[in-house]
Amino acid sequence: EPMRWFMEQARMRKNPDGSPILLTFFTNGTYLNSSPELDKLHVDAFLEGHQIANHTQNHPNGEKFSVEDWKAEIELCTKAFAQIGLPKEAIRGFRTPFIAYNDATFSALDEMQFFYDSSIEEGFQDEMDGTNYYWPYTLHNGSPGNAAAVDNENKELVGSHEGIWQIPVHTLIIPPDDECAEYGTLSGLRDRIQKYVKTTHGWNWPAEKGKITGYDWNLFEMAGLSGNEFLAILKYSFDLRLQGNRAPMVFGGHTALYPASNPERRKAMTEFLDYALQHPQVRFVTPPKMIEWMLNPKELELMGSDRSIK
Repeated sequence: EPMRWFMEQARMRKNPDGSPILLTFFTNGTYLNSSPELDKLHVDAFLEGHQIANHTQNHPNGEKFSVEDWKAEIELCTKAFAQIGLPKEAIRGFRTPFIAYNDATFSALDEMQFFYDSSIEEGFQDEMDGTNYYWPYTLHNGSPGNAAAVDNENKELVGSHEGIWQIPVHTLIIPPDDECAEYGTLSGLRDRIQKYVKTTHGWNWPAEKGKITGYDWNLFEMAGLSGNEFLAILKYSFDLRLQGNRAPMVFGGHTALYPASNPERRKAMTEFLDYALQHPQVRFVTPPKMIEWMLNPKELELMGSDRSIK
């Protein structure tokens, strides 16, 4: 039901140039072939232009997986897609569960000829402030975000994988105290999150820079935020992009976190969609379309206008 809701929200809106709003659904194969309605939703999403991407069959933590372990999980998921009528060549992207990857992940993706992955976090580096995040990049020379995680989190170093594009999972940034009011929330949001995380989960979230993993799970489930606080963080992070190098804003959502029984979250998400779409340079697109534009950038046309945006 929440997946249907997201598709309905996309249908109800258009990008400023009149093109459709496109989303990417990273799906585990284990949920398919058990619900005809869910299977049909995936096929409908694909036919409407949304991207369906591989998220493994069983959602394991594969941080210690071998290449063959990864290939087995990925192949099972691709097979589940094929069984509901999605062609193998249409499944071009991948994301690891729990964003828990290793070098073998990308070796497997290389061998299986995937086009892109979206598993590596970027933005936790000290020099990054939300205005200067990396645009998508190839793994030809490894990954800067991974290199930082090797030093700070003991992640395994990712080597060169020439054929894979990385769509970074960018950190979101919580508004500082002096900007909270502008975004419709009470001052002290960073401190409230730090206290909640410490009390609920027992670890010290570093509040000073206000950076948090760019997934709604981290905001709702880990940080215990309200819909209004969630909206403030999305808007603030979005505005930083526009002030800076306009790196595409990648946000990871979980459809199950937006049931009809939680209208507050739905309201926050629709308000953010409308907020972003007020800006003529915004386009909601899939990773392949974004990369296609990066390889051949053109000025963006405005709907019903002879004006363009550089």
